[in-house]
Parts: sequence; C-alpha cells; structure tokens
Amino acid sequence: MKNSNHFSRNLSLRCASAIGMLLLHTSLEAGEKALASFKNDDSLESWTSVNDGVMGGVSKGGFERLDEGTLLFKGELSLENNGGFASIRTKPAKIGFAGANAIVVKAKGDGRTYWVDLRVTNQMSATSYRAYLSTTAGEWKETTIPFTDFKPQAFGQELPYKAIDPADLASIGFTLADKKAGAFALEIEFVKATDEAKTEKKVGAGGNTIVDVAAAAGSFKTLLTAAKAAGLADVLAGEGPFTVLAPTDEAFAKLPDGTVAALLKPENKDQLVAILKNHVIAGKVTLVKALDAGSGESLYGSKISFQFEDGRVRVGNAALIKADIAASNGIIHVIDQILLPAIKETKPLSSMGLIELAIDRGVTLFNNDETAACAAIYEVTCEALRVRDDVSEDSRKVLGRALKAASAEKSDREKAWILRAGIDRTAENLESAKK
Repeated sequence: MKNSNHFSRNLSLRCASAIGMLLLHTSLEAGEKALASFKNDDSLESWTSVNDGVMGGVSKGGFERLDEGTLLFKGELSLENNGGFASIRTKPAKIGFAGANAIVVKAKGDGRTYWVDLRVTNQMSATSYRAYLSTTAGEWKETTIPFTDFKPQAFGQELPYKAIDPADLASIGFTLADKKAGAFALEIEFVKATDEAKTEKKVGAGGNTIVDVAAAAGSFKTLLTAAKAAGLADVLAGEGPFTVLAPTDEAFAKLPDGTVAALLKPENKDQLVAILKNHVIAGKVTLVKALDAGSGESLYGSKISFQFEDGRVRVGNAALIKADIAASNGIIHVIDQILLPAIKETKPLSSMGLIELAIDRGVTLFNNDETAACAAIYEVTCEALRVRDDVSEDSRKVLGRALKAASAEKSDREKAWILRAGIDRTAENLESAKK
C-alpha cells in the first residue's frame, strides 16, 4: 500500500509548509549534505507539481511516496495543445550548501532522459538551472552532476551562462520534456550535495581504469579482445583522460558473420585500430557536455554526433544505453551499435600519413592549451605505429621508450613533448628508409 498520492495538473496544490524538505543526518560522509530524502510523509510537504496545463497542455504528472521511502514521479506526457512537459519541484527554501561542487541523484528510471532543475534564491519560477539525467529502464543508478553542468534556461530556451552558487540553492526539481508522448516513471531515493573532486577520487581509487571497469562489467569481452589485438588496451589503461563509446558484446554480434574474426587477424590490424579509435574521444566528455556540443571528434578523426531524438540519446548511428560510467582515467558511455569510420579502401593511411595527421591535430590542441588531449593523441599514435609493418625495430624501441617515459611524467605538457620526440624520430627513420 502506498502512503500518499499527490497528482495534479495545475499549480494549485495543497498548502505545504515552508520547511518541507527532510534532510538526512545519517549515512553521509564529510563534505556531503542530503538535499532531499523521503523517509516519511512529512518529506513531501514542500513538493509540488507543475505541468504544461499552465500553458494549455494536457500532460499529467505528479508524485507519491512509496513504502520503500522513495519518491515516485510519474504520469502521462502529451504533445497536444502545444504541450509536452511535466515537472515536480520543491517550494523555495534555504537549502544551499557552500563549498559543494556537485549533486548526486540516486534514481531508477524508464530509459528516458529527464532534467534535474535547480533554482536559487530570488529566481523567477519560470527560470531554472538544468542538467541532463539519463536513466536505464528498471535500474538504480547514482549520477554525479557537477554544478558547472547546469545551464540557466527559461521556457526551454538557454540563457546566457552564469555560474550557479551552491550556497544560494533554494529549490530542487525534475522535469520530463523529451517530446515523446506516453507514460513515464522516475523513482528517486535521494538528492545530495557533495564535493565532485572527492567523489571522483573515490570512484577512481584502486586502479579502476577504463579497461578495469569494462572488464568488471562482463559485457565488453569483444571490445577488450579487440583492444588487445590492436595494441590499444595499454593505452586505454593509461592516464588519459579518455571518453570511450563502448559497444556491448551484443553490438559486435550485430556485425555480419565472420566480421569480428576477420578484424582480429594480424593482417587487418590497421582497420581494427581505425575502428577502435573511432570509439574514443580525447578528454573526459560527460553526456551533458556532449549534448551541449552536439558532436565530438574521435581519435580517428570522425565527427561523432550526440543528439536527443525520439526520447533517447543517439550517438552517431547508435543508441545510448548507459552514460557517465566513471573510471579513474576517463568516462564510458555504452552504445548498442558499432561506429564504423569512413575508411578509404583505395589507399590506406600510411605510417607517415598517420604521423602527419597526429601532428596536425596535436599541434592545434597544444597551442590551445589542451595539452592532455594532445598527449592522448600522441600516445595512441605511438601505440598504433608500433604494430605497423613498415616501422623498423629501432623505431619501435624508440616509441616504446617514449611511451614508458611519458607514463612516468605528471605534466601533460611534458608528456606531449616526450611522445612527440618519439614520433619525430620515427618519421626521420621512415624518411631514411626511402633513400
């Protein structure tokens, strides 16, 4: 039996107390503060729902507290009468937390992407700071969202950016406006303010690299096998940071019979490397940042699009299954299709062509002070060159020493210079071999 039911299509809800939000005082680490939890009926006193009925729409959305001590936000989204949104929020109250860098939301969704809404003191009710909250149907997930990911908006239109002040937080809410009609349900256990840097350090503790996290998941066996065959597994286990668009084993199984086996053959390494590099973006790109940018450039050089379409996030030709899986050296987004690059079959990229391409992109990044991304490109290039047939044994040793020295260097700038020296020496050897 459910304890309370609060469904409404308009702004006139029952009177709520000014202190509606129950704050947790247990199970929190130092530097954390619960902004919302739902342990008893009183915890709902400050919550209200605001749906598109205020603009003539007919969407239905509301909330109730379940016996498990969670808040269920559910209803029916309709696109009729120019509608298309449902939301819940807390009434204004002083809930800020000075010094916090992020919020953490623990929720179980239905596979749709929601917004987390934050409001500050003296802010108009029609404006808010919003950030994406992706969900996987039927699965609980803790999502850490830095305050820098929240963008100010009004009536769905983005406003000029102004950083949010965590100490000035006055309201928390959730909105669904994905332009997909139908029933929805989002169950929320808690929202808490935290220190993002501290949280990321905790997640990355114990050597949880991208390779470690993928191996522990158990659903990326083909991807890891391919990365090892291409000589890229050590790169993805390196410092990074990298963003990996990780196809599941089921995604690889969708390829024509025999494709994976053929790609794993030594004579097809170049093609395998190209495909895998098309699934890696230099730097740590969260889903929010990817959607804001609209696209990102893979290490192969392809433009990978990130779009919100038909209630789901699409990454290139693939659908996003799960986003923002943290690793100590980057982040993973899980996808359901292989992102095949546009490989020219007439003339494969030569080793010298690979070097020229890496330097062209690396120099631009380095000059823009994106030294970590530059170093990442040089690192992947060094690894790729080591397995090419036209690269001499001497050059392979040079590249190996550069990779080893770079891995011990803390400065991204110096790391880029070390790797660049190895690439330049290899280029000289390739030119000498032609004479």
